Amino acid sequence: MSKAFTGIVAAVGCVAIASLVLNILIWIKVKDDYSDTKTNSEPNLKFERISIKADPIPTAVRHTAQKTRPAKIRLRTINSTSKGIPFGSNPEPMYVNDSHFCPSYGEPDNKPEYKVAASYILGGLDQHVDPCDDFYTFACNTYIKNHNASEMKVERIGTYDEAQDAVNLNITDALLPVKFDDSSWSETERIVKATLLACVHHSRARKPIDNVKDVLLEMKELFGGIPFLNHTLKPDLDLFNVMGQLEQNHAMGTLMASMVSVDYKHVERNALFIAQPSLPMARDYYVLPQHTNVLEDRAKNVHLMLKSFAEGVLDDASPYYDMIKAAARDVVKLEVQIATASWPDSAMRNYAQQYNPYTVEALKKRYPSIVWDSYLKALLSSVTGYDIRSTNIVIAQPSYISWLNALIQGGTSNETVVNYLLTNLIFEDADFLGGIFKTRMKESQYVKYAVRSGRGITRIGAQPFPRGSAVDPNIECLNTMMTYMPFGPGYVYVKSKEKRTEVVKDVEHQTDLVFRSFLKMIESLSWMSQTSMDLARKKAAAMIKNYGWPKDLFGDFKNSAKIDQYHKQDYGEIINLYLANSTHNYYLIRKTMLKGYSNRESLKLIKEPGDRNVFLMSPALVNAWYQPERNSITFPYAHFQPPYYSYGFPQAFNYGGQAGSGGHELVHGFDDKGLQFGPDGSLSNCSWIECGWMDAKTKGSFRNMAQCVVTQYSTQCCPQNTGNVRCANGMSTQGENIADIGGELAAYFAYREYVKELKSEEKRLPGLEQFTPNQLFWMGYGYSWCMSITPSRLTKQLLTDVHSPSICRVNNVLQNIPEFAKDFGCSIGQNMYPPAEQRCAVWIEE
Repeated sequence: MSKAFTGIVAAVGCVAIASLVLNILIWIKVKDDYSDTKTNSEPNLKFERISIKADPIPTAVRHTAQKTRPAKIRLRTINSTSKGIPFGSNPEPMYVNDSHFCPSYGEPDNKPEYKVAASYILGGLDQHVDPCDDFYTFACNTYIKNHNASEMKVERIGTYDEAQDAVNLNITDALLPVKFDDSSWSETERIVKATLLACVHHSRARKPIDNVKDVLLEMKELFGGIPFLNHTLKPDLDLFNVMGQLEQNHAMGTLMASMVSVDYKHVERNALFIAQPSLPMARDYYVLPQHTNVLEDRAKNVHLMLKSFAEGVLDDASPYYDMIKAAARDVVKLEVQIATASWPDSAMRNYAQQYNPYTVEALKKRYPSIVWDSYLKALLSSVTGYDIRSTNIVIAQPSYISWLNALIQGGTSNETVVNYLLTNLIFEDADFLGGIFKTRMKESQYVKYAVRSGRGITRIGAQPFPRGSAVDPNIECLNTMMTYMPFGPGYVYVKSKEKRTEVVKDVEHQTDLVFRSFLKMIESLSWMSQTSMDLARKKAAAMIKNYGWPKDLFGDFKNSAKIDQYHKQDYGEIINLYLANSTHNYYLIRKTMLKGYSNRESLKLIKEPGDRNVFLMSPALVNAWYQPERNSITFPYAHFQPPYYSYGFPQAFNYGGQAGSGGHELVHGFDDKGLQFGPDGSLSNCSWIECGWMDAKTKGSFRNMAQCVVTQYSTQCCPQNTGNVRCANGMSTQGENIADIGGELAAYFAYREYVKELKSEEKRLPGLEQFTPNQLFWMGYGYSWCMSITPSRLTKQLLTDVHSPSICRVNNVLQNIPEFAKDFGCSIGQNMYPPAEQRCAVWIEE
């Protein structure tokens, strides 16, 4: 037990006032920020009355939108007590501030926003746990007990997931008055409304709408037949033309994958990047011998999917069963070959090695077996008035393209390649082939290509695992829409926010303090040369900050001309499709979305100049990101809500969450990837093997700092000690871990600067008066990572994700920040306050 924490009895004498029962009305926020929704009706808030004591503190009951969708506003009071400690029982010892901290006991602020903030913290807090021993469990145990992923039949549920669900439901409510056939509404809102209605109807249909005929027709047009059903392919089949069509029309990579982004050696222009494809499973599952069982499951799932398809299109598929089984094995064998030829994630951290520019003619000479003209013509067919011969092309993994060239040259079977392409197409279209196909897709844990591949050169937002099915189809449909039509739902969401200008102004100031604090941190480094220090300042000063939404595109939310034009060309047909058949046209509507996404968000950019202000993804995503090739950080408006931020919450809460995210993204500009890119986003000071603006001596010291983090995360074996895959990979997660540690420390220093500006400490939260604002900062950070996850999902995350599991992102991070231990009175040598030689000083002198 720490010196600052002891049994509840020791605290009662000092803080007798805290033992009084406070009957307070807690506004449990499910779908929106407090008083921040533009509507003529009452705000979408749920009310619950709870009795809060300091001895013990009960848990506020919060309802996740994933379980049930809250009803429209009804004010009600519910007497609720903690599930763990019923009133009238003898409380077990809790860890609270002892007499050492009595003089710091503070007065609470009972305004509604503070009560809401308290409800969030109480929803995770378990004071039976010593925060100096296991802070994650201290901050999250109650949440995890009340959100058991296995019992909820999901692989993962966390505060982040609930926040995204709340945003999606907010968009649903904002669309209620919109009439898709009324031109007085913006075309963007009408397109979004029509798409959502069509998707929800498709999801709710008692008998799933079957579009097998549409899919078969496309297959016939593309290939002439289906090899795994013993069909003959058309004699003039051009595989590379088909691959280009599939990428453009289905947002689906094949034997290779292309995207248009800024040319990061010539940032004034864009380039077409051609790379290895993203496979349905992580590379390690295909190439490491300990995962042969996973590979066998993959072959089984492909077999069952192809068999179901055959049974759905044939009166009697039994004569083809052996052929289907053999085809499934061949498909997975080809995936293994692709994985073996592909670069592992650990090899894709050096961007000098991934920048290999070519003209079309040079490509044809270097890789002659690949029919480049056919591929590029089909891929870019929607880019009008464009000469393909002028395309600036960058090959990201040249050894993979060499392998592909050899594969084609070696006369690999067209039937095998077509079966591979058909398998991917069937999985992508499974939602439209009948109920059994959706079941097969779920059993396979298949993730749509665009979702698992992410955006930009660093694959921002890539999700290698299924999101999990929500009870409310509005949530699931909007998740899909935000991938394929990101700025439509984003526009609807931001427009519904009444205080958006004030919120952004607050976050801007917060972020400015984080930047200033981080620069002070690096100025303390004895190992950074003056030259590198000056370049670091220059890079930070030049970093683009995108707050909330793309201002130029969205305009003033009164004149929608620009955002409507943005959507009209590629998504406008959706309204006509919905009006033509509101119940059966979602297949065509989704195809329109897919093609719109490929063209509007990627391929058509090839004609445009480079733009450092690109927002990249939806403002309605609960996320934040750094784009090294643009040296920009982006904070979507959806991130400005709990568990990260809320206007009116204590700034200690907001700085622990949103400012920590800001610090995290800022530090990405200075991690092992970010250091390769200069102030304007271009690769900087390149040698024949690597790029980077640090001088050699400083770079060596940086690598020592990074290696400390790599070694620490690998050797501590977070989070578990059993199983085939059990530790976070310190090497593959190093960028995120460095950003977590350095970013949260910068946010903490920024908060202390804010307090100096305020010239006084903030008031406490009601029911949590014994916790100082500094402690609330760390508690808010911990709460933002509360998550229940199944063992199987955790194993996959450890194997494939560049992010460490949530418990590591709390405990391992705070173990490296002595300021945390001091704020909680931890003693040196306790788990959360290891000796200096066991800590990593990240972007600061120890």
